[in-house]
Amino acid sequence: MCSIFSCVIDGQVIVGRNFDWIHTGGNLHFILPNRRYGRANHGLCLIEKFGSDRPLEGMNSQGLFIGTTGIHIDNFPARPKTHAPIQLDELGIIRFVLERASTTQQATAIFNQVEIVPHSIEPYIRMQYVVLDQTGEFCVIAGREQTDLSKLDTKTFVTVTNFPLSLKNQVACNRFETLRQQIPYINSRKEGLALLEAVSTELTVYSCVYSLTQKTFALYIERDFRAASYFDLDEELRQGRKFYNFGELKLALPEYREQFKDAQYGVQQGFSIGSSPSDRGQRPLCG
Repeated sequence: MCSIFSCVIDGQVIVGRNFDWIHTGGNLHFILPNRRYGRANHGLCLIEKFGSDRPLEGMNSQGLFIGTTGIHIDNFPARPKTHAPIQLDELGIIRFVLERASTTQQATAIFNQVEIVPHSIEPYIRMQYVVLDQTGEFCVIAGREQTDLSKLDTKTFVTVTNFPLSLKNQVACNRFETLRQQIPYINSRKEGLALLEAVSTELTVYSCVYSLTQKTFALYIERDFRAASYFDLDEELRQGRKFYNFGELKLALPEYREQFKDAQYGVQQGFSIGSSPSDRGQRPLCG
């Protein structure tokens, strides 16, 4: 039940993304560029739940973004088997491409030169990809279906949920309709974040708002759209390789730290995250 949209706001290429899944948690990696097979690759950030070699999305130091949404296998237009010399897992291809490509055109060329094999995590869900670079050129890939390379402008946007775009007039999806109807009127990041919140669900694990132009992003965990962790990719890479668990990021936010400041009883007994300051320490979750 994931959602992705993209548009241009004040000259910046913006991507909004909700990732929905049946359990919470996740990890954020900043990975330095290095030399592979004699050639330098790109630095990147990745968000994953199944290992850094199988990310759910990422952005590289060239401002290239790749994100996924799931498609039920009954609706997935599977690619025919090929004899491509390289086989890559559906999630593993994200990191492989981000390490090597600078543009959407280069990324899609790599997608078309390898064989993509099922990820084997969930047998009924296959992956759809949104590929977008900092110039606004994008492509959506779902099995054998691949949109033409297009560019964002005042009338061209990206809206993707959990079905191939060829079925957009046949599948009922409230989130897709909300995105399609509201995205032409998004004029600020604040409005973009509000749109993400509008299409979030009880299964939303995290949400992100990226600026591919600036190579920055804000991460919101478990639908807490008031508490953001902000990152600048270039700055993070200058500081070296980094790894953050979502639990670590939540505890680092001032909004969460304050809950333990003067709550001795609450720390001992457990208290409701949603309680007001006056209630903290007085509403135990366990006796």
